[in-house]
Amino acid sequence: AKLADLTGEAPPPKQEEKKKKNPPQKKKGPAPKKDESEMSINELRESRLAKVAAMRDVGVEPYAYVYDPNRTASQLAKEYDGKLEPGQEDEMNEFTTLGEGEEITVAGRIMARRVFGKLAFYTLQDETGTIQLQFDKKRLGERDADSFKNLKAWTDSGDIIGAKGTIRRTDKGELTLYAKEWTMLTKSAMPLPDKYHGLTDISKRYRNRHLDLIVNPSVRETFYKRAKITSSLRRQLDDKGFLEIETPVLHTQPGGAEAKPFETYHNSMDMELTLRIATELHLKRLIIGGFPRVYELGRIFRNEGISTRHNPEFTSVELYQAYADYDDMMDLTEELICGELIWYF
Repeated sequence: AKLADLTGEAPPPKQEEKKKKNPPQKKKGPAPKKDESEMSINELRESRLAKVAAMRDVGVEPYAYVYDPNRTASQLAKEYDGKLEPGQEDEMNEFTTLGEGEEITVAGRIMARRVFGKLAFYTLQDETGTIQLQFDKKRLGERDADSFKNLKAWTDSGDIIGAKGTIRRTDKGELTLYAKEWTMLTKSAMPLPDKYHGLTDISKRYRNRHLDLIVNPSVRETFYKRAKITSSLRRQLDDKGFLEIETPVLHTQPGGAEAKPFETYHNSMDMELTLRIATELHLKRLIIGGFPRVYELGRIFRNEGISTRHNPEFTSVELYQAYADYDDMMDLTEELICGELIWYF
C-alpha cells in the first residue's frame, strides 16, 4: 500500500505457492512366500517347526504315539499284481484278505508330493518299497472338511504319514491308494537331500547313515541282508550244538591277535584297560572250563587304519570245538558258507 502511494501503481498480486502433494504410498502386502529351493537350511527348519506349532494350535499332534498299518507297499504290489484295469478301483477288497468294509491302511515317509488344485499325488516309502497315494478334496472332505487344506498346508517331503482308503489303478496303470483320510505321524524338521543330485558324497553318506538309508534303497537292502546273514550264522551254529557266550570287551592286557588296541581308563577301579582286539583267549578259557563247543559273534576294536572298507570297529566270529582238528573245522566252515548261500539264493 505504501509503494502504491509513492508510485501511484498498485503492486502485482502475490502468487500463491502451490502445495506440493506427496504421491500416495502403496500399501505393502505380505511378502511372497519363498520356494523351498530358495530357503536356507535354517529357514526351512523354522518353516517346518511353524507348521508343528500350527498343528498343535488346532489340537493335532504332529508326532503320533501309535498307528496300525495293515499293509506294506510290497504286500499291495504282490496282491494286486496283474489285477485291476487302468481306472478301476477295488472298493470291496476282492484281492486282499481284508473283509468287505475294512480299509487298507499304510504308513511311510513322503518322498515326493505333487499338488494339482483339488487333487494331490504323493509317493510314500516304507521299509519294503513305495506306493502312490491319491488325495481328492471332495473324497477327503466327506470325513473332514479341512483335511485337504491341511494336507497341503502341513505336509512336506520327509514327513511320515499314515493313510486309509481303497486301492485303484490310475488311468496310466499305476497302483495307488485312493485315500479317504490321512494322519500326520512324524513331522520332519529338515528336508530330504535334493532329489536330482541326491546324497552322493561318500563321506557325507557315512556320517549321515540315516539319510543314506532313506534316499538309497540299495543301502537299506545291504543292511537287511547283513542282519539276515548274521542271524542265519547264529542259527546254524546253535543247531550244531554250539553255545554263544558273551566275553568281556574291556581287557587288562590285549591278546589273541597282533594289533594296536584302543586304550581307556576305569575310574572306580583306578585301572588302565584296553578294548578287546580278539575274543580268542576268553573263548579258549571256556573250553577249558567244560564247554565243548563255544562261539561269539561280536565287536572287535583295533586302533589301526581306516577307509570306506576298513573300520577300526568291526564284527568277527570265533568258534572253538573240543575233540576236533583242522579237518573238522574245514568241514564246518564249508557247511556254514553253503548254508549262507542256500539262504541267500
